[in-house]
Amino acid sequence: MNRRSHNRRDIFSVGRLAFRRFVRLALMGVFVSSPLLAYPANSDTNQVTTDLTALSLESLMQIEVPKVYGASKLEQKSTAAPASVSVVTSDEIRRYGYRTLADVLESAPGFDVSYDRNYSFLGTRGVSLGDFNDRMLVLVDGHRVNNNFNDGAFIDTAFILDMDLVDRVEIIRGPSAVLYGNNAFFGVINVINKTGAQLNGLEVAGGYGALDSYKARVSYGHLFTNGLDMLISGSYYNSGGNSELFYKEFDTPAQNNGEAHNLDGDLSASFFGSLSYRDFSLEGAFNHREKASPTAQFGTVFNDPRLKTTDEQGYAALKFAHNFPDDFDLTARLYYDTYYHQIGYPFNPSLFYLEQDTGEWWGTEVQLTKRLWDRHVFTVGAEYRDDFKQETTLTGQPTVSRSRESHGVYFQGNIALFDQLHFDGGVRYDQYGDFDPAFDPRLALIYNPLEKSTFKAIYGTAFRAPSFYEVTTSDHQLKPEGITSYELVYEQGIGQHWRSSLSGYYNEMKDLLVFSSGTFDNFNAETKGMELALEGFWTNGIRCRASYSLQSTTDHTVSWQMPDSPEHLIKLNVSVPVIPDKLFAGLEFQYTSSRDSLDTITVTNQPVTVQGERAGGFAVVNFTLFSQNLLKNLDVSASIYNLLDCRYADPATQFHKQDVIQQDGRSFRLNVTYRF
Repeated sequence: MNRRSHNRRDIFSVGRLAFRRFVRLALMGVFVSSPLLAYPANSDTNQVTTDLTALSLESLMQIEVPKVYGASKLEQKSTAAPASVSVVTSDEIRRYGYRTLADVLESAPGFDVSYDRNYSFLGTRGVSLGDFNDRMLVLVDGHRVNNNFNDGAFIDTAFILDMDLVDRVEIIRGPSAVLYGNNAFFGVINVINKTGAQLNGLEVAGGYGALDSYKARVSYGHLFTNGLDMLISGSYYNSGGNSELFYKEFDTPAQNNGEAHNLDGDLSASFFGSLSYRDFSLEGAFNHREKASPTAQFGTVFNDPRLKTTDEQGYAALKFAHNFPDDFDLTARLYYDTYYHQIGYPFNPSLFYLEQDTGEWWGTEVQLTKRLWDRHVFTVGAEYRDDFKQETTLTGQPTVSRSRESHGVYFQGNIALFDQLHFDGGVRYDQYGDFDPAFDPRLALIYNPLEKSTFKAIYGTAFRAPSFYEVTTSDHQLKPEGITSYELVYEQGIGQHWRSSLSGYYNEMKDLLVFSSGTFDNFNAETKGMELALEGFWTNGIRCRASYSLQSTTDHTVSWQMPDSPEHLIKLNVSVPVIPDKLFAGLEFQYTSSRDSLDTITVTNQPVTVQGERAGGFAVVNFTLFSQNLLKNLDVSASIYNLLDCRYADPATQFHKQDVIQQDGRSFRLNVTYRF
């Protein structure tokens, strides 16, 4: 038996055992993607997250479900939010060794991530179109970080915030255009950063990992006696990547026998700073990332180091938030963003094209929230955005540029029909550039028949206008995308240690955009599925969570299944204190079923998209040991990823000659943090 067969047998033995245990847990109650049990944060979304293991027994008995801000643009219990919500805390990020936002999202029910050796692509409830994550709105402390070139959002090492600075990640599923407009198509990811008070001093961190990877970070935070809160941080990451990667599609002597040599490097540097004083807060961030590309996408020459991408993104945001007692809450934002992308295309030794894409935009938003009789909450808001620079240049071609303005107004109300029954409804009007106006409602009934029981019935719509990249790449006019979503959610507390939930959803999608046969085209599709989850924790510090997702997506224009759409997702996480409050062992198991891919062939000199090779199902086990204050002010984390060395592949985007892209085997990371 060869090593690969032995690994596969080991992995699926672990998978069957984990699945049997998962089923036993499922029999304890009906469940789905429930929010994590964590201490509630304050309304400014920057409250310190309390370590549950440090609380007294009496305090633990009073623990509530977490609070979330991004679902309604106001703080509320996740059980009261008009959406299916998960929250991942900084404590979990450390216990499970999550390196990037992609790692965090991949651990959540209903999400899967594919990597093409350049960018990470997020699949959401069975839909992943290699779309640079432009159908998921990503926020940092409420600020939109999707760029204005392809409307994409980075979730890998190009993400603008270091994960060590993350206080928690709010995952809000379902269309959310009612509050956010464009890009909040499948949901919203709101990443809440830490404050200076949480760091409370100087912090230095360094790490080393597989593939000759290094990371360094220096951060300083402080809450001064006059009320000024300050945080400043800089990070640097450099990975040599795989020295040799083999691709059978290029296995000829003229193409180095299919081996890409030293073309997997990844370098990024980021900066983040924030100041807050009374009602005002100012924050800014910048990230620079360079990534070598070994896959020869876009029909370029194989094994050529000139094929690489550079991405830069930055923003500055000023926020004013004030509570007028017995009147209303006022929130106002003013922001400026910039984005730069560069990629080289080597087509032969003497033919090289350089593409440079630039975006700049500014915007403002005002929101008023009024509470009546402590039972009803009403929110009105208005938003304006000016994409005053959208530009792309290619060697030998004229520069293509344009600008686009958009504005929107929204209203939302939460009305207590009875003590146990609430109606949450709203609508937003958007005028996005030259496209027809969009009206997007969200309606939800939330029923709490018992103290620990919650039922939600949710209806919502959303739109996504074609991006500058999609419009300038296509040879015909494109329509905006639309989605109509129906969802039922049941969340249940079980005793003092368990929470469970069950969700069923149906999404009807119209005019989705996909790159096909050399251009972008609209098509219709639908997806349906259910998500089940269970989580628990005990006063001794043990925590666990498990989830199962069943999803089916259909493209109405072709007979085959949607690409990169797994039917089954199984996830298990367990964290156990080895030494109480000091040393924790975290084990993570993830199973993803097989996925289809697409291929582009040439017929009579025209590109034609056909069904490609299938990427087989796989199971991955990750293990982390995390210690805090074993030595005073010192935290140490050691992680092994893909512990069983599973060999698997992800479907490639249509910009590749390959149908599937092989992923890394076993790897490791050691990280040390010291606080002065």
